Amino acid sequence: MSRFIQLWLLGVVLVAGGCLGIGTEEAPVVQSAGNLNTVCGNKWQLKRLRVNGEAIAVEETDRFTFLCNREGNVMGKSGINTYRGAMQVTENGQMLWDTSSFASTKMAGPDALMQQENSYLRALAGTRQAFTKSGGARLILRDASGDIYIEFVRVGP
Repeated sequence: MSRFIQLWLLGVVLVAGGCLGIGTEEAPVVQSAGNLNTVCGNKWQLKRLRVNGEAIAVEETDRFTFLCNREGNVMGKSGINTYRGAMQVTENGQMLWDTSSFASTKMAGPDALMQQENSYLRALAGTRQAFTKSGGARLILRDASGDIYIEFVRVGP
């Protein structure tokens, strides 16, 4: 094979190899302000919890859920107990809690789970913003500074 053809083939391989990598990067995660329609109407299960910027280890995340309806009634499981309350979500993702409506059952359980439950309920009460990401498959509730961060995955309608 002539030297010219060898160089030409090498160039084709290099260009083709470089082109194969184009567009294979993952799309950036897009986070959108939540609203009543994107936050409420789904069942959400805890995925990640941070308080004061530090991760809180939660071993049984299926014990922590968040649900709300379009009237703003909130309910869920908080580890051992259940909770309920009321809130509003504005079109730009601001959460307005009706703190006087918040209530929780008072059953006791293992100390570690009770500590996780207390952290979760305090964090939930401190949230002021709602976001969705991953095409609506994840819900983020947080405070303005990001020190409180609760991430949920959608588990059902």
